[in-house]
Amino acid sequence: MKLTKYEEFFTEELYGELIGTARHLLTQGGNTFCTNAWWNNNIVKDSFPVLIHGIYKDSELFAKVREQIEKKTKLVVNDHDIMIYYWTRFSYIPWHEDENYGGTLTVYLNEEWLPDWGGYFMYEDSKQEIRAILPKRNFGLLQQGGIRHSTTPVNYDGGMRMSIQVFLDKAE
Repeated sequence: MKLTKYEEFFTEELYGELIGTARHLLTQGGNTFCTNAWWNNNIVKDSFPVLIHGIYKDSELFAKVREQIEKKTKLVVNDHDIMIYYWTRFSYIPWHEDENYGGTLTVYLNEEWLPDWGGYFMYEDSKQEIRAILPKRNFGLLQQGGIRHSTTPVNYDGGMRMSIQVFLDKAE
């Protein structure tokens, strides 16, 4: 089990493009979003909806994000989606492990996120103690080896928490 933390995951230019795209998608009509309703019920429980939009695989943005991810993580994006997650008020993920992947990457997009807004990433460390990470700007978390983790609900005052989510394959 390994958790790697990245203070500035994307370049400033790419981060700006990603947060601009994420904001634009929310305010522009005609976009298609899916929700966490298709996830296994054990991972949804009573969470409010999480909106999900995949970055189009044939886009220049997908290529730039993929290149940055593979360079930093040494893992392969392959056919997996690079998704923007929009965590609505009272949305969360209960305790679980992502064992079926070479790695799971989360990068937070919000310019600002205050401690009272919730939405913390919680994980169990090697001593089986619970740790919490505030979702701060351009901060990346790479989980490998089935780390037990969850997120706390986004509080009412928090509004929309945005992140990039990618499930990665092991490099061959």
